[in-house]
Amino acid sequence: MSNLKKLKELGVELVSGQIMSRVSIKDDSAEPVVETRRVIIPKAINYDGTISEKELPKEKLKVAADEKRTTKVGDIVLKLSTPYDAAIIDEDSKDCIVPSFCAIIRTSEIDKFFLLAFLNSSYCKDQIKAMVAGASMTVVSIGKISNIQMPLPSEEEQIRIGINYRNTQKKLNLLKQIVTLEAQRNDIVIRDMVKKYE
Repeated sequence: MSNLKKLKELGVELVSGQIMSRVSIKDDSAEPVVETRRVIIPKAINYDGTISEKELPKEKLKVAADEKRTTKVGDIVLKLSTPYDAAIIDEDSKDCIVPSFCAIIRTSEIDKFFLLAFLNSSYCKDQIKAMVAGASMTVVSIGKISNIQMPLPSEEEQIRIGINYRNTQKKLNLLKQIVTLEAQRNDIVIRDMVKKYE
């Protein structure tokens, strides 16, 4: 018997995103605004499992947002198009509406950071790519996502993997910041040199 289980067998809830054209108010419309919500567009989902707040546009809605399709702390949002990155929702990215190019993944039975680590692994992404291979559109459906197979180690092992994943992402972010600062320093040196020789 295989130790791999499909997501749908593991008490994982998958929620499709909102088709925004059904709820958004067009700029030239005279429709009354019922509410304004930030939207988690695919571009806001980072490869390191975080959400970029500066990439969350606000949308005026003609109806109240479906609470099922709005983010709560601990939800995982997955891009349904390549590169199929996933990010976890924190206090800064809660109460956002999720559009149809993404899905919300909720679970109370699996460690959320372990699940995030798995979803962002090459093993998981290779499964998704195989599911859409040969298709003209590389957008994966919720049904296919529910069939992704994953291992389910003990709770202690899940927590350990989740902690390791978060620590690795923090290191990657620090390295990215260092590279950015080094590039800025090099720019300053070059500009100063140009001024010197002008």
